[in-house]
Amino acid sequence: MSALAGIFKFDPRERIDPSSLARLTAGIDRIGPDGGGEYIEQSVALGYRAFHTTPESHLEQQPLQVEDVALTWDGRLDNREEIQKQVDRRYLGDRPTDLELVLAAYQRWGTRCFAELMGDWAMALWDKRTQQLILARDYIGVRRLFYRVDPDAIVWCSSLEPLVLTAPYKLHLDREHLAGCLQPRPPIETTPYREIRAVVPATFLTMLPGGKRSVNRYWSLNPKHRIRYASDAGYEKHFREVFQQAVRRRLRSDGTILGELSGGLDSSSIICMADLIRNGDPGPAIDTLSYYDPEEPSGDERPFFSIIEQTRGRCGHHISLAELRSEMPGGELAPLSSRLFVASPGYFARSEHWAIRLNHVQQKTGSRVVLSGLGGDELLGGVQYEAPELADDLGAGKLPSFARSLRDWSITRRKTALTLIADVIRLLRARFDPALLAASKAYPPPWVLRRSAIRHSALQSFAQWRQLTPTGAFHEWTRYSLGTQLTSTDPSLVGCAERRYPLLDRSLFEFLAAIPRTQVLRPGARRHLLRRALRGIVPDTILLRKSKWFGERNMHAALQTRVIDDMLTSSWHSAGWMIDPVLFRERFEELRNGAHGEAMVLQMAIGLEQWLRNQVARDLITFEDGPDLPRIHPWRSGLSKLWRLAEGTKY
Repeated sequence: MSALAGIFKFDPRERIDPSSLARLTAGIDRIGPDGGGEYIEQSVALGYRAFHTTPESHLEQQPLQVEDVALTWDGRLDNREEIQKQVDRRYLGDRPTDLELVLAAYQRWGTRCFAELMGDWAMALWDKRTQQLILARDYIGVRRLFYRVDPDAIVWCSSLEPLVLTAPYKLHLDREHLAGCLQPRPPIETTPYREIRAVVPATFLTMLPGGKRSVNRYWSLNPKHRIRYASDAGYEKHFREVFQQAVRRRLRSDGTILGELSGGLDSSSIICMADLIRNGDPGPAIDTLSYYDPEEPSGDERPFFSIIEQTRGRCGHHISLAELRSEMPGGELAPLSSRLFVASPGYFARSEHWAIRLNHVQQKTGSRVVLSGLGGDELLGGVQYEAPELADDLGAGKLPSFARSLRDWSITRRKTALTLIADVIRLLRARFDPALLAASKAYPPPWVLRRSAIRHSALQSFAQWRQLTPTGAFHEWTRYSLGTQLTSTDPSLVGCAERRYPLLDRSLFEFLAAIPRTQVLRPGARRHLLRRALRGIVPDTILLRKSKWFGERNMHAALQTRVIDDMLTSSWHSAGWMIDPVLFRERFEELRNGAHGEAMVLQMAIGLEQWLRNQVARDLITFEDGPDLPRIHPWRSGLSKLWRLAEGTKY
């Protein structure tokens, strides 16, 4: 996880002041502590800061300039051998680096090369021959890249913070993004600031002199790609192969790898597969990090992750969340330390405390790479969503199969047939209007005055929606959702870590989207393919787990803090346009007194207000000229309240 930054002046006659680039790159020194370099040529400047995690990365000298092309690259190239066989070797050294392979691929294929680059990556490339600046990200957005459009230039960076702190003017709030932080989610291309945008995954942004820019998609699912086998065994074998490849790709490291081991099926599968790979292909050690909560009902995961530790014959590192809470006398929801600046809302004192503890484990193990199981719930059937299977049958005219599946899912999910059919129709319509996938069916809490507008301009062009099957459309929406989450995930507040996600591997994603949905998920059988395929690799006790714990109790307990009491007695910057302060306080007191409900949304609202106060104190933003978003009208708030009363809850 290295870091990129740069400036492109719209007027090619205007020269960039090196001090401007220096101020920008100073903001990425922390996440790129291994040195770097700069490239400045008249109206273009590229900056790079290194964070070495593979043997080849130590050989890279960035920015790399060959002929009329200058390149900065933050990434890990997984199909090195395939690319090397097809490119011109005169661009490669004796030990080709990922950087050299990428530049050679561009020299041969131009922007068509982006679709060939497997792995996690982001890049900034200046092509002097065509006078083009190109910014691009991987297919799902594991590596982040943002840009700020000024009147005379575009400025880009791997991190939001430098773009905010170096802005020559006060930034405007993007209220659509902030509303999406509460419910349901922000659009993928937005940030909390209107002037700053994210490069959309699987696209490249092209800038030309004069300020003309365009965005082009370079990859999406192939609508015609299908994988069919005569028996379940064929799917299981293929899954094991592609899953093993996904894990193997993320074990390329020059030091110890730290794997998150929660005791759930996803993280356990990754660790067990990594050990299987290491048995035949020795390499850097793999340690594990597990956390548990003895104060949360069903929250003590030690019996489960201990099974994996016993299987691998190695005890990992453990963090007690209860102990972590006891070390925060000001409360989990206390504001971040004033010495820290985060450009996104939702961070509290606990965020810093967790980062400190994780960094301590990293330093102890000497690890720079962290393996995570993100994506398992969404892609492997951890979350039950029956509409793709039903919609595929209905769309193909398989009415008997549709009727049987409808009956089975209705019984299993305890939903009426009409409710299931409504979900099916919604998914079928989404191929023509993908914004339907972004629309939340749940009413927002009555104290929320705004919800994110269902514009999502990037969503419309994100995939080949109209050509996709319902299952394909579901997978592309899942990719969009995960991309949004990755784009909004800031680097660790303390130290550095490169997070790798085996379950987000593109080859694995393409495989899961190409097989029948019934292989992945069946009524009453979540994670059906994963459980079948990994027998003998993952202990049966883990494979047969029904579910993991969710810390609802402690989310409510976190609200018991004087910090919030002090906040409630003062005026809120979000009052009137984001929240109704009177209804918010009423609901807050009800939750404190034992009611159940939207504790997570309440915490996000508190984090948003703390963030706004910090922004105002630093004089970074203006509340003027905010976009006119759809408001939650009083009659809708009242209807929401009546509906929830009818369901037996206060709100």
